Amino acid sequence: MALGALFILEVVILFSFIITSIFMFLPKGENKIHKIFFALAVMLGVLVTVMNATSLPSNFTAQIIIAWMGLIPAAIGIIIAVAKGKPTVPSKILAMLTTIIGAVEYLFLM
Repeated sequence: MALGALFILEVVILFSFIITSIFMFLPKGENKIHKIFFALAVMLGVLVTVMNATSLPSNFTAQIIIAWMGLIPAAIGIIIAVAKGKPTVPSKILAMLTTIIGAVEYLFLM
């Protein structure tokens, strides 16, 4: 039962990642839409990273630190987006990278 719920959660996260990635990189559209999907992508990356870091046993200190370091690309992306006043392509790629890093770590660090 628990593995089924975990699988459903992973599928929902994957689907959300694909949708936010598509809408974040639409060439035309309002800047507001790009900001919303950029924020959703960053929140999804933070969610995946928190799930990854908190699911590890407390004696896996190195893996926990590596998991939390997955937030660094999102932080850099947010800084770039705030400095430019809107999400740019590099900031969007960094937001996506955070989710990818979190998902890869979730699958391979455990």
